Amino acid sequence: AEEKIILLGDPGGSRLEIGKIEIGASGDFKWDAAAERASGDFSIGGAVAGGKLLVSFENVDGFIGEVLGGVRLESDFDFGIGFSTRDGLYFIGSTSLEIQIPLHLTLGPIEISALTFSIGIREDGLPLGVGANIRALLGPLNAVVENIGLEAALNFKDDQSGNLGAVDFSLGFKPPRGVGLSLDTGIVVGGGYLFFDTENEEYAGALELSIAGIVTVKAIGLITTKLPDGSKGFSLLIIISAEFTPIQLGFGLTLNGVGGLLGLNRTVVLQALRDGVRTGAINSVLFPTNIVANAPRIISDLKAIFPPFNNRFLIGPMAKFGWGTPTLITLSFGLIIEIPGNIAILGVLGVALPDEQAALIVLKVAFVGTLDFDRKMLTFDASLFDSRVLFITLEGDMALRLSWGENPAFLLSVGGFHPAFTPPPLDLPTLRRISASILNEDWARVRIEAYFAVTSNSVQFGARVELFFGFDALNVSGHLGLDALFQFSPFYFIVEISGSLAVKVFGFDLLSIRLLLSLSGPTPWRAMGRGVISILFFEIDVSFDATWGDEADTTLPPIEVWPLIQGELDKIDNWKALLPGSSQLLVSLRKVETDGPPELMVHPTGTLRVSQHALPLAFELDKVGSKTPSDVDHVDVTAARSGTTSLALTPVDEQFAPAQFEALADSEKLSRASFEKMKGGVSLSLGSAGLTTGKAVRKLIEYELTIIDKEAKKPLPVGQFVIMIIGIFLAVLRGGAPARSKLSRKTKKELVPFADKVEVPGEGFTVVTALDGKPFESAAFASETLAVAFLKQRSKENPRLRDALQVVPTFEVNEP
Repeated sequence: AEEKIILLGDPGGSRLEIGKIEIGASGDFKWDAAAERASGDFSIGGAVAGGKLLVSFENVDGFIGEVLGGVRLESDFDFGIGFSTRDGLYFIGSTSLEIQIPLHLTLGPIEISALTFSIGIREDGLPLGVGANIRALLGPLNAVVENIGLEAALNFKDDQSGNLGAVDFSLGFKPPRGVGLSLDTGIVVGGGYLFFDTENEEYAGALELSIAGIVTVKAIGLITTKLPDGSKGFSLLIIISAEFTPIQLGFGLTLNGVGGLLGLNRTVVLQALRDGVRTGAINSVLFPTNIVANAPRIISDLKAIFPPFNNRFLIGPMAKFGWGTPTLITLSFGLIIEIPGNIAILGVLGVALPDEQAALIVLKVAFVGTLDFDRKMLTFDASLFDSRVLFITLEGDMALRLSWGENPAFLLSVGGFHPAFTPPPLDLPTLRRISASILNEDWARVRIEAYFAVTSNSVQFGARVELFFGFDALNVSGHLGLDALFQFSPFYFIVEISGSLAVKVFGFDLLSIRLLLSLSGPTPWRAMGRGVISILFFEIDVSFDATWGDEADTTLPPIEVWPLIQGELDKIDNWKALLPGSSQLLVSLRKVETDGPPELMVHPTGTLRVSQHALPLAFELDKVGSKTPSDVDHVDVTAARSGTTSLALTPVDEQFAPAQFEALADSEKLSRASFEKMKGGVSLSLGSAGLTTGKAVRKLIEYELTIIDKEAKKPLPVGQFVIMIIGIFLAVLRGGAPARSKLSRKTKKELVPFADKVEVPGEGFTVVTALDGKPFESAAFASETLAVAFLKQRSKENPRLRDALQVVPTFEVNEP
């Protein structure tokens, strides 16, 4: 499926557009062994959704263009076709056709500018409609009413119950699609737009007024009375902003405007908000401009970013700041808080130097940052738009992702990634390179682009220059590009360089030069690659591999591992006392006030856990960060005792970046996960350990015995009445405030009505034999790093296993 596929189009505006294409097949077959035959159903089909046909005659020459120049024909359609062995050939879908004819009929202060005729196709009939675009000139007030008129319906009846026999005809008022107003009284200038969608029960409005050129007030409102699932409901979204003559705040900083957003039964779609950085939809939220002219686009953007959602509320303060007099730098900033839910910041930064009216440097950056608690992810996206330095246009994107959930990851990219790098699934868009178009003409093009990226495993950098001079008959074109990867201890990098230069005559290469070069270093330096020179039908191909320079130690000073892990174990914050899982505890803990350092209180039957994030345990360390270990390369917690009693240990996994502790090849840095689960600590079970304690407190307990010996009273005859009262009380209790609370057991049970759950296990890795793919020594691990470490250890013990074993995801294992 793709969004908005334009199949046909011309500069005049005619086009055939498709929103989504779906193709599928399904089948259900059963084999009858007794009859030795198969039975079942098979179907195949496809559908086109969101189709739009627009035919415009504006650019048609001659007589047709003179007569039909203002006529526009529009049609929205959804269409599907399929074949089923049970139902045969079938069709699904709907369509509507609209023809707009310009009139320009003037009746006093009223002008009818156009008539619109529409006809639709439904399964039960044909909806018809005729509407007019009316413009009224009422002194300083101008009003435009769009497509107001009459609508009729021809509904087909199978039982001859219609008012025309087999057809039922109805006629009614057709409400307008929208109403536009403009006002110009000299002091107050502005306008507004009202949008109606009676079928979906949506209403929207936009207003912009300027008072004496001092204050500009803008307001946008969306009201929906039908929820997305079709049920009745109410949701409201209001954005109000006011811009005024800058107010000095000191140090050249000014306050240029204030505003706010309020949403009732509305949510914020974070992905749509992030996409708005590149599509420009963010400008529809923060201090939008030309509200009346851009009202349909602004309303469409707001509906996509802030859809209705029951029991969600939005609050969003906004402000617009400036610097300099006149203003040279502007910052529109907004904070959106979803209750309950997530948080987002958004803004637009603009720079115009030396003056906004005659700017030589124009920089505009839109940015959005989100804190997604549902997905445990922090994001930041930014995009350059409408930016230039003199005549050089600038563009590019930036993205930051930090995830702390089940699969934590970190990456920062300005302009994209290395071509061989596949980023993790973190809702990353296709990032445009940071580029500068020095020339962009038909006869000459010069473009420079670059990128820079940092992940937990790698540092990436790249650049490219492209040029073109000439025409179709004779031209010169070429490029020069590089892609680089870096490591820091020992310092090492590899750069892949490519370049070409070609002279073409009528599409044929007259002369061309191509170069592929790989440069690595430093000390020794190594360059290897291939160069090709072509002249007409002759070609010279040269390969080279050269090494020069003396070896030099670029390794950073080593690091002592033991003091590092000892410091982590000495931190009391890394130790946690966990209560036992049983809810019926015979011992409780109270807070103990101490004058000295804080003490950790442990329940006698609980669990003591120690965990740290400095380095993985039970793992052979090639390095720590960018430094090599100087004392030990393997640290683990293998035993714990209370007195002379040994305590049972259970490993505790934490997330670690493999490239910080293991020497990885460049290809592995690009392909391996940013973080993987590895042993970071242990938990000590104290329940049956026979603990020893340094303190014993003796306390004499005395009991007071009381004997009550009275004749039991006979049951009251009103027992049934009491049972009835209790039943009434319980019924009232079930509908009372405690039971309706979000914290009650009843509410929690309604949220999880079924005891059975579907769970997806985490990704695992297994060491298998390369010959048949079967597990080797049942070696299954939670992370790829641990599996690779096991493979290396076995290969070191038995070199013959080096090529006989491999690491694969668990789902690829050939189970015996």
